[in-house]
Amino acid sequence: MLLNVLSIDDDEMDRMRLLKICRKAGLMVDFTEAANLDEMRECLDIESFDLVFIDHNLGMDTGLDALGILLAHEEQVTAIPIMLTSSVDYHIAVEAMRRGCADYIVKDELTVDALIKSVTSAIERRALYGALTDARASESELKSVFERFMVSCGPEMRELLRRSMMGVRAVKMQARDDDTVDPTLLSNLSMFERSAKDLVVFMDDLESVVGEGRRLTVNELRKRIQ
Repeated sequence: MLLNVLSIDDDEMDRMRLLKICRKAGLMVDFTEAANLDEMRECLDIESFDLVFIDHNLGMDTGLDALGILLAHEEQVTAIPIMLTSSVDYHIAVEAMRRGCADYIVKDELTVDALIKSVTSAIERRALYGALTDARASESELKSVFERFMVSCGPEMRELLRRSMMGVRAVKMQARDDDTVDPTLLSNLSMFERSAKDLVVFMDDLESVVGEGRRLTVNELRKRIQ
């Protein structure tokens, strides 16, 4: 399957590294590059993309600015955005995913395995949205399930996730200066941290749905978990 990929990054070396990892991962890609928002807009107007990798730091602009442009583009409704950044601040990751990113990868942790997991998860999630629409899931029943979950498990799970992510970040910071740490352990910690971020965003969505006090349409549900 050929994937039409757009990389938005002001660093040419980082764009080339992403392309190299895509090829090492066995992905068949038609790779397009943009160094800034103006070039990005031109690319979006020319063709539709399957995957859009967005650097968080774009000079005077940010990846969130680029994300907003992508999500507002009428011809890119099926594009799957993934944020790339040199920052390890999980607050940035959560904010990006709240605004519509399918995933968030720290550049230092961008490996073949991490890329495959990120792309696979994003595509599977998009397939789930389609299944929800096709099945015309009962909106009132979904909301009832969400409400029971948030009341019974929400507070405890949030606290557990918060402590877990703090612990993972502390271990990773120490490990950066310790050559004896097993690289496999660091990779597993990064995968755990990414999954924990997904859960935080998902719980935010559930809490918002429950708190609105109204029925959620299928289209709204897709937008929230996109």
